[in-house]
Amino acid sequence: MSGVEMMKAEKELAVLREKISGIDRRIVPLFLERMLLAQEVGEVKARHNIPVLNPEREREVVEQALSLADESLQEETAELMRTIIALSRGRQQKQHALLRSEKGEETEPNTVMKHIHVINGPNLNLLGSREPDKYGFETLEDINRQLAQTAMELGMRCEFFQSNVEGEIVTAIQNAAASGGVILNAGAYSHYSIAIRDAISAIPAPVIEVHMSNVHAREDFRHASAIAAVCRGSIAGFGADSYKLALYALAPCGAPVK
Repeated sequence: MSGVEMMKAEKELAVLREKISGIDRRIVPLFLERMLLAQEVGEVKARHNIPVLNPEREREVVEQALSLADESLQEETAELMRTIIALSRGRQQKQHALLRSEKGEETEPNTVMKHIHVINGPNLNLLGSREPDKYGFETLEDINRQLAQTAMELGMRCEFFQSNVEGEIVTAIQNAAASGGVILNAGAYSHYSIAIRDAISAIPAPVIEVHMSNVHAREDFRHASAIAAVCRGSIAGFGADSYKLALYALAPCGAPVK
């Protein structure tokens, strides 16, 4: 690149950077204003005993933002809006809890963001390439990403763990004792692991057993579950949506209305 071309490129970069800076100078005050308004919303909700969580309204906000965004930036727009909504909700929750505590009232349960542990067992790390006729082409990372987005919409957050080792899964379940719930796909361990069953029995957090395939339509040895009796419930046969259904079961307000 010649000196003249270099100077031209630097000027173009300077123009673009100035445009970005101009956008930032407008966005930051608007973002701060949004957070302050979210705080006021929390105050109003606390005064009138209105729950903070409103996934339907938040979904409308995301859809409106997507309608305005360039087609090539849809995924980034959705992620950004969900992050902003989560921050606004957190501001509401904090103010809601503060005012209710000052009035000597108990904090409304939905103001606390539920922490859900999603635990996957052996061979789930091979999703996407492992028997796609039974498990589909989505990877575990794809499923986790979708689940994290759904959790945010429901006022929840997820922590993900996967291991092929039985003892590590037992430890992960024990570590989730104080959480809002566990979504567990123990894989083949579901059918014979007494250690995992005992770990589930030992914690107060509700556990939802999940299977992507319909285990009752497969080999006979998959029909029995060693852990089902100590789980809150079992969901099987809906592919990646089995995880989402389990998340709805643990959500403060249940499944969103479509």
